[in-house]
Amino acid sequence: MENTFEEQFDLEKKKFLVDANFGISLPAAGALYWLALGIAGFSLDPHTWSVFGFFGSGLIFPMGLMLSKPMKANLSAKSPFSSLAMPAVASMFLSWPLIIAGFMTDPMLVPLFLAIGMSLHWPAIGWMYGSEVCMFHALVRTILVSVLWYFLPEMRFTVIPLVVSAIYLITIFGMRREINAAKLILGRP
Repeated sequence: MENTFEEQFDLEKKKFLVDANFGISLPAAGALYWLALGIAGFSLDPHTWSVFGFFGSGLIFPMGLMLSKPMKANLSAKSPFSSLAMPAVASMFLSWPLIIAGFMTDPMLVPLFLAIGMSLHWPAIGWMYGSEVCMFHALVRTILVSVLWYFLPEMRFTVIPLVVSAIYLITIFGMRREINAAKLILGRP
């Protein structure tokens, strides 16, 4: 029996998920970036931390490329869905004017704006791969960061980035589960 359009669509997403190994090296790079920001928060003033955060974010993709081989991520995997990656990332870039305005208004806003702004691409990436864990990442990240920003104002530059790093690690475990589930459906080792 032939697959319906929806089933074929879902299979294509699963193939892309497995072929790219979910691009798992990029979230690993994100976890390292946020970990570094959390550690920096113990010694840097808010202004310097923000500048470190701005420029450090430019290292995420190159770090993801460096981690791709050891993590077996294929960042150049092709799929009918791979063309969504750039528009998804562009949505994240559109948050930078808000982040910069927050910095110029009050650097205490930067951890909140940076943590949420840099998660805006997760739902679209999740759709591209047919992933539920990506939506989990974006929602949990936004909720926790917002709660922490309001309830732990004196720890915004440490706790928020460390929690975001931990969310990345949890997400990576969830991604591994989705990869393994997709391999089973596709009959791949």
